[in-house]
Amino acid sequence: MADWNDLAIGISYENRFSMKELSFINSAFAMPVNKIGCFGVTFSRFGFTDYSENKIGIAYARCLGPHLKLGLQIDYLYFNFSDKYEKRRAATFELGVQSDITDKLCIGAYIFNPINANINTTIKEKIPIVFRLGLSYKITNDFLGTTELEYNSDKNMDYRIGLEYNVLKGFSIRAGVYTNPATACFGIGYSIKWFVIDISAKMNQHTGFSFQSSLIFRL
Repeated sequence: MADWNDLAIGISYENRFSMKELSFINSAFAMPVNKIGCFGVTFSRFGFTDYSENKIGIAYARCLGPHLKLGLQIDYLYFNFSDKYEKRRAATFELGVQSDITDKLCIGAYIFNPINANINTTIKEKIPIVFRLGLSYKITNDFLGTTELEYNSDKNMDYRIGLEYNVLKGFSIRAGVYTNPATACFGIGYSIKWFVIDISAKMNQHTGFSFQSSLIFRL
C-alpha cells in the first residue's frame, strides 16, 4: 500500500470449512496522496447473526526512502452477540514495516494489538497479540519463494512457506503449507493494469476445505 499510485477498492470473501456461519468478508479503500503517503479505510466481518467479530480500520502507509516502507492502522473492534448478551467494543492498532534488502530479498514484520487491549474490562478478557516475521526471495524473474513465522498469544507458533510462479504475463499459480494446524494451500491470480483477481483454497485433514476469493479495482 505504501507505494501505490492509484485509487483502489478491494473486497475479499472466505468460506471457512464450507460453513456460512464461519464466513469472513473484508473490504478496503486506498487513496494515495502525492508526497504524503497513502491513506486507507478497511472493514471486516467474521461470523453470522448471533455472533460476529467486526473491525473498522483507518490506515496510513508511506515509503521512507527507496528501500523502506511503513504502515499503521488504528482499529475499532466490535463484538456482536445474540440479544441475551452484552455487546463488546475495543480499540487497538497494528503496525507493519517492510525493507528491500536487495533486488531479490525482502524482509517484513507486522504486529497486531501490541497494547494487549481488553474486550471486557470486568474480567480482563484479552484480544490476542499477533506478531509475524516474513521473508520473500525472488529465485528467478518468474519464481518467488516466501516464508513466515507467526506468534499468536492464544495459539502455538505457526510456520508458513509458499511459492509463486508467473506462468504468463499477469497470471500466477501459488502453493504453500503452514503448520498450525497442518494445512495445504493452493491458488491462482490474474492481474492487469486496473484489475486483480485471486482465488485460493486450503485443506486440513480434520476440518476440510476453505475457499477464498478477492478482487481489487484500481481507479
